[in-house]
Amino acid sequence: MSPQPRKTVAWIGMLLAALVPAACAQIPQLDDTVPGHLEQAGYPALAPIETLLVPQPDPQERHQDVQQDLQGRVANLQDRARRLNNAPVVDRETQTRMRAGVQQ
Repeated sequence: MSPQPRKTVAWIGMLLAALVPAACAQIPQLDDTVPGHLEQAGYPALAPIETLLVPQPDPQERHQDVQQDLQGRVANLQDRARRLNNAPVVDRETQTRMRAGVQQ
């Protein structure tokens, strides 16, 4: 047998190995999930698009709100960074134990 038919047989074998388990899968019946009173229900009434659209705020007003929000977040992050930079990484008690351990 030449290499080409062996490759083909190998591909067919891999394809069957992948598809056979899928063919045995239990697929739930979707009809069983619809309640009885909805099976014969009509379509809902369509609403005009104008009533569904929500008016958007003026971009200039939104810009000011976003800018104020971002400035507040920047201030909070800068304050947090300042606190972290000033805080000791290792507390004094742990530093004392570490020094004692190194001196031994």
